[in-house]
Amino acid sequence: MEPRQVAAGQGWQWIVEGFELFKKSPIIWVALSIILLLIAFIAWRYIPILGPFLLYLLWPVFVGGLMIGCQAQQNGAELEIAHLFAGFRKNTNSLVALGGINIVGNLIIGFVILVLGGGAMFGMVKGGQPDIGAMASALSGAMLALLVGLALYVPLAMALWFAPALAVLNDMQPVPALKSSFDACLKNIIPFLIYGIALTVLSIIACIPLFLGFLVLIPVIFTSIYASYRDIYAST
Repeated sequence: MEPRQVAAGQGWQWIVEGFELFKKSPIIWVALSIILLLIAFIAWRYIPILGPFLLYLLWPVFVGGLMIGCQAQQNGAELEIAHLFAGFRKNTNSLVALGGINIVGNLIIGFVILVLGGGAMFGMVKGGQPDIGAMASALSGAMLALLVGLALYVPLAMALWFAPALAVLNDMQPVPALKSSFDACLKNIIPFLIYGIALTVLSIIACIPLFLGFLVLIPVIFTSIYASYRDIYAST
């Protein structure tokens, strides 16, 4: 699968196409999103330590299942709740491997942030009392750590963006899928910038009616991922 470069305006078009896909089965899409959020909540709240790791490990499996659901809709079939778990029946090993890579990548990034910013933050307190002189230095150190962490996270996110779709829809192995996804995002940095700005604005709007707008926005994010995949990879 060779990614192609698309026009800048496609960043917004992915959201439009994603919304059109959402409108075909809005109730099912909302239900899928609620179920996924409940799974994430239970993993973080009721499974100490192991829960978040399991969620990171299995997240590409769930995303892969949703991509299968998007493809089914695109081909005229009905979207089903079972599509959320379709990744457990197809190319599961590759999807879980992507989750493992995601965990390792985030652990490395977290360690870098801790090393760069942790010592500075501890230095804010001397003898049990806040040290005003050290506070400014600590804050600047923490800011630097966060910026470095962000700079490291962006390439990881680029590599993982299309990887579940490529693994489950095109039977790609994890490493080639990661490389192809990173290349696709790099080639289309401007459309993705517009896409990110549009999602930020829509997220603010979604907050206004008691956060209820996210019942639509969350499914549209998943469907727009599929729309961007089809566009950049010219998938049929």
